[in-house]
This record gives sequence, C-alpha cells and structure tokens, in this order.
Amino acid sequence: MLSFIVAFDPRQGIGIKGSLPWHIRDDLRLFKQNTLGRNIVMGQTTYQNLPRKLTDRKIFVVSNDENYHDDEVTIIRDLIPFLKEHQDDEEEYFICGGASIYRQSYPYCQKAYISFVKKEYEVDTRFGVFDFDDWFITKEEEYDEFIYRELVRRKA
Repeated sequence: MLSFIVAFDPRQGIGIKGSLPWHIRDDLRLFKQNTLGRNIVMGQTTYQNLPRKLTDRKIFVVSNDENYHDDEVTIIRDLIPFLKEHQDDEEEYFICGGASIYRQSYPYCQKAYISFVKKEYEVDTRFGVFDFDDWFITKEEEYDEFIYRELVRRKA
C-alpha cells in the first residue's frame, strides 16, 4: 500500500529553500512514530536536505541522475513503475516528498497522514494537489500548532 505523509499550512505550503518552514516538535515525533521501521520514499533533493540521517527505516530515493549513488538507500530511477508495482502491497510505503514526488504519487496513494499546520508560513513549495473530497478522516488529534489527521481514499 502507498501512503503519503506530509505537514502543510493552510495554503498547502510544505517548504522553503529545500527545508521545512517550521520546526514543530510534535509533528516530527508523529513522523518518526509513523515511519520507524517502515519503507519511506522521497526525492533526491528532499533526502539530501534532511538535517540528519533517518535511521531504522528502509529508504527509497527517487533520482533521475544516473551518476547518483548512495549505499545507504535504494535508488528508484523511474517512480511510476515503482508506484504501480507497490500500490497493492500488504507492506506500507510512505511517500515523504518533495512536491514533485507527492504530485506523481497522489493518484496511487490509498492512505494519508497529514499535519494541517494552523499558521501560514512563507513558502516557495506547495503540496498543491490535496483535495478533501478524495478522502475521509479515520483519525483526528488536535495539537497547539496543527491538527493531525489520518485519512483513507474514498472509493471511486
């Protein structure tokens, strides 16, 4: 199964200059809690801009750069075939960004873990494709700075 995990502001802002526009400890804790010991998929730029290595996860990095190699991750050269291959797996794969990876993966994802950040931030990157009409909420938790929701895609 493919799922995406993201935090965005009220205008679906997710980043600025390759980083998160905020530092929200509870959101980071939820990310760790949800992804520890699991499969995570992200673009090369997102991976390289991480402030520290993510441990205890199987990391898949999407890269079109034939010269890019990293022995600590599995490289995906073509995302769409990977998504089609794993969309019905029992094992969950978390799509973690960036924006292009989210846009390409969105139609294939059946579950979403979203932190809806309450405050608007200055951003240069947006998620941009999320539509509430595609989903129904299965879990909701209120925090000071965000509302955390788990959602499942509505059947067509």
